[in-house]
Amino acid sequence: MNRLPATAHRLSIGLVALLLIAVGAAAVAWRVDAEPVAGWVDRLDERAALDAAQASWWIWVLVGVTVLALGWGLLLLATNIRPRAVDDALLDGSDQTGTLTVAPKMMANAAAEELAGNPMFQKVIAKAIDDRSRSIIRLEVSAAPNRSFDEVTAPVADTVTAIRTALGDSGVHVQAFVHLDR
Repeated sequence: MNRLPATAHRLSIGLVALLLIAVGAAAVAWRVDAEPVAGWVDRLDERAALDAAQASWWIWVLVGVTVLALGWGLLLLATNIRPRAVDDALLDGSDQTGTLTVAPKMMANAAAEELAGNPMFQKVIAKAIDDRSRSIIRLEVSAAPNRSFDEVTAPVADTVTAIRTALGDSGVHVQAFVHLDR
């Protein structure tokens, strides 16, 4: 999840948490007759609440709250569905006369094809993801358990080194996960 949606999620959870704490504390204070909450509850005019619910403006308040809650909820859900695509990486050697860029997704696909050509690996997955404004190329390989760890990690380490060398100081991170299947 990107930094902005992650911040929106944290603020949303914080707001809901504070609201729940306030309602819970008010309910406890009312039940134990703690002042000033007990006095506030005693002064509530139930008839005014019923009159407000029957007023013509009340339906518009409910529509507004519903639209706001629906929009907020859909936004929070949409930010969890799919991570944002990774932007092109600016490579070393770029200067005022020109820009050298490469799509991290293309590099991930090339790395996956190279590793998939090795018969040691049963499954190879490579993705370029944007995780909280950090561009990451993630490689995942699966191998049979009869292979040694060093034997499995050697080609993966070579591929990771090749990607890091090609990307230079572009800010794209490389992760590698090795799974030994049963």
